[in-house]
Amino acid sequence: MDDDANRDVGHRPDASRPLARYALVETRDPEAARDRIGRIFCPHRLVPVGADAAALFEARHHMVGFGGLTINYVAYGAEVEIDPGFLDRFFLLQIPLAGAALVRSGPHETLADPERATLLSPLLPTRMVWEAGCEKLIILVPREVAEEHVVRVLDRIPKPFGFDPAIDLRRPRGAAILSQAKLLQHLAESQPQPGAGMDVFESELASAFVTLLVGHMLEHAEGSASLLRPQRVSVAPAHVRRAEEYIRAHLDSPLTLPHLSEKAGSSVRSLQEGFRQFRDSTISDFILTQRLDRWRALLLASDPEAKVGDLALAVGLNHLGRAAAAYRDRFGEVPSQTLRNRRR
Repeated sequence: MDDDANRDVGHRPDASRPLARYALVETRDPEAARDRIGRIFCPHRLVPVGADAAALFEARHHMVGFGGLTINYVAYGAEVEIDPGFLDRFFLLQIPLAGAALVRSGPHETLADPERATLLSPLLPTRMVWEAGCEKLIILVPREVAEEHVVRVLDRIPKPFGFDPAIDLRRPRGAAILSQAKLLQHLAESQPQPGAGMDVFESELASAFVTLLVGHMLEHAEGSASLLRPQRVSVAPAHVRRAEEYIRAHLDSPLTLPHLSEKAGSSVRSLQEGFRQFRDSTISDFILTQRLDRWRALLLASDPEAKVGDLALAVGLNHLGRAAAAYRDRFGEVPSQTLRNRRR
């Protein structure tokens, strides 16, 4: 936590708040909060709302790693609208400790409170309104970790599937998730220092916790009879993963099939078949999706004077008209709307 954050709030962290030892962000400046918390999670739009927003806004983010997961405490004081779009890289369990939040994940809408948590999927766009006084315990699960657990539980790879994000914390599975989340929080708070001498112990507890979350996903999967039908295939091969990593790192550059296959160490045909079989996508569609997601992230994190077209070019989208149409299809709004919302 830096000195500027301390000056913004004007006092030291309240020791009674969860994970107070691990305070990273404490500020009354919404722009600073959006920027700093965006670096921890992902770029997003953050807008305080209400006549008393300026007086109430006080962003806090405490975070510590535990067994490959990150455990977070987040509060904003005032009512806020939050729009991260697609989470992309992670699943996010959000447990309200106080107050309530309206959470939209794809087609689902949940009023979350201390009796109802939400598990957000990276495959669906997310929007939220946190009421004034809402505080959350948030556990971030890397996408690859959750997906590996799905494969382990099913002994196969299902096609991508959606699920109801609402978790009733009064029911047996929800109560178990809440209990384990609080245990992870307690253990993280009790460590002499993060991860000190607890690597194997942490890993086992974190793995068991992710298995609980995967159980919720599968139990509440949409169209589970078809979406969870077995596919006797293995985890995506190395050449597909290498191509994905290269694509994500070079979105601003021309990406041709011959060049990608060379970087992946495979033939063009093998790479195309790998994406079709393991990602249910063509390579060109995968590249477009990554560019659109990065474009949205830039729009949400941009300076108010940024140009939509310049940001598109920065992620390799050279045909603005076609890119804008694809953006609208994916996010339900045109890029200029995203930027206008960001400027509010």
